[in-house]
Amino acid sequence: MGKRILLADDEINFGYAMCEFLKMSGYELSFVSDGRSALEQYNSFHPDLCLFDINMPEIDGFEVARIIRAMDKNIPIIFITSISDDSSVANGFEIGCSDYLKKPFGLRELLIRVQKCMQISSKNNDIFTLGNINYSPDERCLMMQNGEAIILSFYENKLLQILCNNYNQICKVSDLVVAIWDEKDIDTKKSLEALASHLRKKLAETPVNIENIRGVGYRLRKE
Repeated sequence: MGKRILLADDEINFGYAMCEFLKMSGYELSFVSDGRSALEQYNSFHPDLCLFDINMPEIDGFEVARIIRAMDKNIPIIFITSISDDSSVANGFEIGCSDYLKKPFGLRELLIRVQKCMQISSKNNDIFTLGNINYSPDERCLMMQNGEAIILSFYENKLLQILCNNYNQICKVSDLVVAIWDEKDIDTKKSLEALASHLRKKLAETPVNIENIRGVGYRLRKE
């Protein structure tokens, strides 16, 4: 399944055109026509990128972006708007948009901008998105949607980072032991089992789980 894009624009016809074009390009789309619905969809659809018009009913695009930025510092946000004065463009980038696309524009240009933002986002190895939470190895924490931060221990963090870097792949016990503890004189098998168990509890509210492949190793996968 392709990356998810949340599109919010009150120009219905053009919105549908963008939506269909991006679907044909391999993306999964959620299309809404007002700011309040955009926030609702952000919380339920969990997009990888947002496309926001600015002049929308209920809540304008700037305010929607501000609210999302308070929860997620890394998701790409592209403004798509006919508002092109310098102060508005500056405001958009101050809020934290990744790009500012001025109408009218072609669908091919839109696709290129989306692809570029997705590439930059995917290169950000400091943040992993695990369904409805963000994981920052540098800060050793899981950031929940409600703003709560769950702190990981030093070894929990090392294990989760390895599993994230090898998502859906089996990591052998012997490789994990060396990567996490080097060659310290401990009962590594029991320590790894305990470490994985503690980490599972902290991931309980997410759609991912640490699977124990008996006699082989562990992998991080969607439930």
